[in-house]
Amino acid sequence: METHYVYSMHVNSYGQVDRITKVWHSAWAAAQAGWTLPAPAPSAPNAEHLFHACESGKGWEVCQHFCAQDASFDAQAEPLRDIKSVRDYTEWMKSIAVVAMPGCSYELNSQAFDPKTSTAVFVGTFRGTHTGNLEGLPAPTQRSMETHYVYSMHVNSEGKVDRITKVWHSAWAAAQAGWTLPAPLPKAPSAESFFHACESGKGWEACQHFCVQDA
Repeated sequence: METHYVYSMHVNSYGQVDRITKVWHSAWAAAQAGWTLPAPAPSAPNAEHLFHACESGKGWEVCQHFCAQDASFDAQAEPLRDIKSVRDYTEWMKSIAVVAMPGCSYELNSQAFDPKTSTAVFVGTFRGTHTGNLEGLPAPTQRSMETHYVYSMHVNSEGKVDRITKVWHSAWAAAQAGWTLPAPLPKAPSAESFFHACESGKGWEACQHFCVQDA
C-alpha cells in the first residue's frame, strides 16, 4: 500500500509530546492492501437487463428471464390501458420497435435503486419514426417522436421484477407521430353569438335566441 497521513502533536511546557492526533484515510489503505472491499452500490441487475431488453424490442422471449412469470404492469396512458402484464407490455414494445418504428432508439438518462422498497427507477427517452404498418395504428405517417418516460420496477426476493409502473405522456408522443389530432378548444357558440348580436345593436329580438328567457 501507499498511504498518506498527518500527525498533529502537541508539546507541553517541558518540551514533551502529550497528545497526538492522526488523520488517515484508513479505508483507502485497507482497500489497497486487499483487507476490505468497498461496499457495492445497491443495484437490481435484472431490472436493468429488463429495461434494455424491453426498450430494444426483444419481447417476452428474452424479457421473461428477468421477471416473475406473473409480473404485473400498470400505466395511466391510453395506448396501454388494457395491458396488465409485463408479458403483454414487452410484446407491445416489440411491435412498436420492430414493426411500427424499425430503427428506433432509446436512451437511459438515469437510474436508481431503493433497497428499502426494493424498487428500481429508470428515466428514459425513446426516439423513432413511424414507417411501418402496425394493426391499430394509422398508416405510416413518416413522422417522428421523441418522448420521455419513467419506469418504476419492483424486485422480489429472488431478484426478479414482479411489477412495473410506467409514467408516460402518451398523448404528447401520439401527437408527435401524427397518430392523433389535438383536441379542439372548448366552445360556447351561443355565448359568442349573443356577444356579437348584443354589441352590434340587434336588441332582444335577436339576442333572445341565445339566452334563457329569464336571463
